[in-house]
Amino acid sequence: MSADTDPTQRKQSAQRSVRFFALCSGLLIALIVIFAFAMRLEIFSAGPHVVFAMVLGVFFTIALGVGLMALAFHSDHSGIDDQN
Repeated sequence: MSADTDPTQRKQSAQRSVRFFALCSGLLIALIVIFAFAMRLEIFSAGPHVVFAMVLGVFFTIALGVGLMALAFHSDHSGIDDQN
């Protein structure tokens, strides 16, 4: 990309990154909900507090990974990294 990137290109890149993050997050939330209902929240015969903590930990870990990947895509597509 050139050093002088177009502001509309940056805006489109940001919109694609947000769309990617929302799509991945929605799919992961759906998978977690389906898994929780399938297991009826009786994962390893743990109490509800342990299950809740585990689901939150998995969710936020995956959300962090998806968010960082979305930022990497945004950085690559926006051309900001190519500037001197």
